Amino acid sequence: MEDVNNMLIRRPVFDPWNDAAEIGRILARPSGQLIVVLGAEAWCEKCQSLKSSFEELALQAPTHVVMLWLDLEEHAEFLGDYIPDSLPELCIYQRGMLVTKALLDGTEQSLHEAVTATHDAKSLVGDDPKIFERLVRQDWAQSSGV
Repeated sequence: MEDVNNMLIRRPVFDPWNDAAEIGRILARPSGQLIVVLGAEAWCEKCQSLKSSFEELALQAPTHVVMLWLDLEEHAEFLGDYIPDSLPELCIYQRGMLVTKALLDGTEQSLHEAVTATHDAKSLVGDDPKIFERLVRQDWAQSSGV
């Protein structure tokens, strides 16, 4: 959240289809950070319980942070062949590198702790789903037929 002339401005929650250009601009900056939760809201109870908390955190994110919720079904074309081992899965990218990949336990506390923790490339576990790379590619939305 930003305070401009004592007015609170809430950032929009980004959508990878509709906000591709803005997401790409933010992530192209050296300070750009990407926080993604992969979930399946239709059938994953843990995902359902976290979605509103994630959206609230996203509304308060600093301007150099892009927070995305990617639903396995709704964003299947964007995710391509990548399927997480379990859900919900958190991926955090800094300077274009995946620095954290973790399974969330479905509680608001686990989400908040994971998002606000200090992230170190040494904490990386698992394969990079290449989400950052797709988002900064200039034409990704157009090449997907969106």
